Amino acid sequence: MPDVGDREREIITCGKVSHAVWFVAWPTVVNTLIQTAYNLINRLFLGGLPDSDKAQAALGIGWSVLNIEFCLISGISAGTAALVARFIGAREDENAVEATRQSLILATAAGILCSIPLVVWAEPLVRGVGAAADVAKLAAPYLAIIGGFSILPFLHMVVMVALRSAGDVRHPLYAGAVMIGVNTLLDWLLILGPGPLPSYGVTGAAVATVASRFVGTALILVYLYRSKLRDSLSHFKPHFGWFGRVMNIGWPATIQGVLWGIGFIAYIRIMSYLPNATAAQAALTVGLSIEAICYMPGVAYSTAATPLVGQNLGAGQPDRAQRCSWVASWHAAAIMTGVAVLFLAIPHYLAAPFTDNKEVLALIVSYLRVAAPSEPFLAVGMVLAGALQGAGDTRMPTVIEFLVNWPIRLTLAWLLTFVVGMGALGAWVAMTASTIIYGLMIVAWFKTGRWKTVKV
Repeated sequence: MPDVGDREREIITCGKVSHAVWFVAWPTVVNTLIQTAYNLINRLFLGGLPDSDKAQAALGIGWSVLNIEFCLISGISAGTAALVARFIGAREDENAVEATRQSLILATAAGILCSIPLVVWAEPLVRGVGAAADVAKLAAPYLAIIGGFSILPFLHMVVMVALRSAGDVRHPLYAGAVMIGVNTLLDWLLILGPGPLPSYGVTGAAVATVASRFVGTALILVYLYRSKLRDSLSHFKPHFGWFGRVMNIGWPATIQGVLWGIGFIAYIRIMSYLPNATAAQAALTVGLSIEAICYMPGVAYSTAATPLVGQNLGAGQPDRAQRCSWVASWHAAAIMTGVAVLFLAIPHYLAAPFTDNKEVLALIVSYLRVAAPSEPFLAVGMVLAGALQGAGDTRMPTVIEFLVNWPIRLTLAWLLTFVVGMGALGAWVAMTASTIIYGLMIVAWFKTGRWKTVKV
């Protein structure tokens, strides 16, 4: 079969480092900015509902459970990304196709299995997170509807990382933009019910998400079929040897994600003991959405670092892989620091459109101010973690994730919130402190250089 992405491969492995970083990063930056805009619009629509604080809290509760699902997705996609990028860099295109094919089989099976508990136990799950009864009534249907179609994000993510790892960064952007556009339109129609249309509130948001995911997944599968990885869509025969190769890289990423997801649930659970729990949970949901303006560029450069490192290691260029990683890190840090300044300068203006509840507004403002100093550390940590994933080094980041989220973040959150008596502000401080520590620990591990010799 023809070589996969020759032009892209040459840019990534032979071109000027800054050009290679920007070539891979810019479509992902655009896509994540579009995603951020959608998330903010989604919160604005929910903010227009009569009980907006309950709707915002329900969305946050639902996603705290769905994050566990995305941990499993991240495991499969981490293995896919590392293998495809390494094989493309080494010009072993047939192996890249086979890695994609086996990842699609894994994603399909995992998506079907994940949907069962999310539908059957939706209400116990949201109550277990700490949702109040009135919030749980909104969160449970939301979780069941989105969770019932878990196969869609599993397939979408695997195809997206396979294309990106092969150097095709534009088509995932197109599919993501279409998906977000459909979601935004349906959110407006189903959440608010303009004109004679009925308003379905949080349930409408769930239906809009599923419908847009269907469109986005169908489109990205079309792009895969038109790519030079098209053979991955035929001859579906499970191969446990390949499953092992994918998950040997992916299982630490899965555990890392699960640790983060359960840790976040525990974090929200701690907040559920506050006298103003619903207001605090709503503020966290909105605060994280606004913060996404800042950290989504970090996500984009982290995503870019994966093929940059994987392909250059495959091409036998570990020093170039390292240079690409640092350049991507400083790009992300510069952008995120600039946005973080706005969190300190104009937090009220950023938060006001999302709620008319003065207590929630004050909590959002405090969240943004406390989070701002952590953003440069988060930027570098995220990008270097993406670089380590591209190298197939997922074990030590998992250990770091555990240490940061459990002994550090949760312990600090409990102590500051209840023992010191800082309330929700204590939870914000705990998150910021643990984020700074995470960034420093990832940098320390990356600088050892052990990732350069990981075998995939």
